[in-house]
Amino acid sequence: MMTEGMKRSVIIILTGIAALVLSVNICTAAFAPEFEMMPLSMKTPSDATPYNDEGFIIEADSMVNKISNSTIPTGTKLSEVTDAYYRLIMENVSPEFLDTANNIVGYLFYTSQAGSTYKEYHDYLKSVSRTSDGSEYYTLVDQYTQVAAEFWNRISDRYPNATMYVLPSASAPMPTDESSTDGNILKGLETGIPMTQKLPDPTAPDQTESVKTSVTRWFEDYVENAEPDEVDPLTNEVKTTAGHLFLTGEGLQWADSTYMDLISKNVAEDFYEKAQYISAFFYLISQARESYQDYIDDRTYVSSVSYGDENYEKAKKYYNEAEKSIEYFKDVMSGTNNTLPVFPQFGEVALAGSEWDNYGAFGYITDSMAESLGWNAE
Repeated sequence: MMTEGMKRSVIIILTGIAALVLSVNICTAAFAPEFEMMPLSMKTPSDATPYNDEGFIIEADSMVNKISNSTIPTGTKLSEVTDAYYRLIMENVSPEFLDTANNIVGYLFYTSQAGSTYKEYHDYLKSVSRTSDGSEYYTLVDQYTQVAAEFWNRISDRYPNATMYVLPSASAPMPTDESSTDGNILKGLETGIPMTQKLPDPTAPDQTESVKTSVTRWFEDYVENAEPDEVDPLTNEVKTTAGHLFLTGEGLQWADSTYMDLISKNVAEDFYEKAQYISAFFYLISQARESYQDYIDDRTYVSSVSYGDENYEKAKKYYNEAEKSIEYFKDVMSGTNNTLPVFPQFGEVALAGSEWDNYGAFGYITDSMAESLGWNAE
């Protein structure tokens, strides 16, 4: 039971939070979402290297078809669109194909912006500190969609069996993320990989050894030398598990860029299958890190409306899939530890202010606030 002094402390803190929320709202109004123009278009064609119109078309057509005949891309599809845009603008295409290429990357960029802002719109609707109906976000999504439609009109003749994605109404729920079934599903795995290893090209330099070196060094640096459990020297209790340290550590910050780098490598045909699983590992472990960070945010942000269980389960699934993929290429890292740290238990990340729900809908109280009140945040 709370003492009168503790109740007064709560009132003081509530007043402080109310002032903080007000200041945040003012800042939010000052930094309302604004329309962003496409920063980069196709690079200028250069005859110093071969033109790659065909390679551009294969990847672009695959991406455009994937987001067609559906609603605005979200989740994994949205990430794929963004990645495709940044990859395609770096392709060296012929001068004759340049205008078409620019229209395609323009379509992908504004689609990416529309999808990202649409997610922000739904995130804002769930925020306990929102001060509007979110129409400023939805209006911006609509603007991005209209610009994307202009580019679609310029390229739609290339896709006679496709229609542009549609923007759901403002009252429609956020589409579910079908990431587990999108993409190429490798044997033994259940999660689709959006972009897999490029097909072997016997006329290009063989980069097989480069792939082997990259994956071996990564496991040496971040798995073999992973930080152990952080233990309290007085009580000998584990304060932070090795799994949590691994998921939030430096190594996984590089996983996504490593994935994007490896899938572009030209490997020998007899190594192609292993290379696919290597790339899949880095994709899956990067997704595990991203979902785990979302789980942390769910449990620690003042404006959070979730206990983090959904993102925790997503992170765990990606992590388990990454572990399974290792079985298909572990012989590449002979003598190197390839066993990932144990995935952390749910709740290792403390829910900020577990008793806060008794005091209204302001959100979760932070650990420092809970400590000042004499509460134990668990």
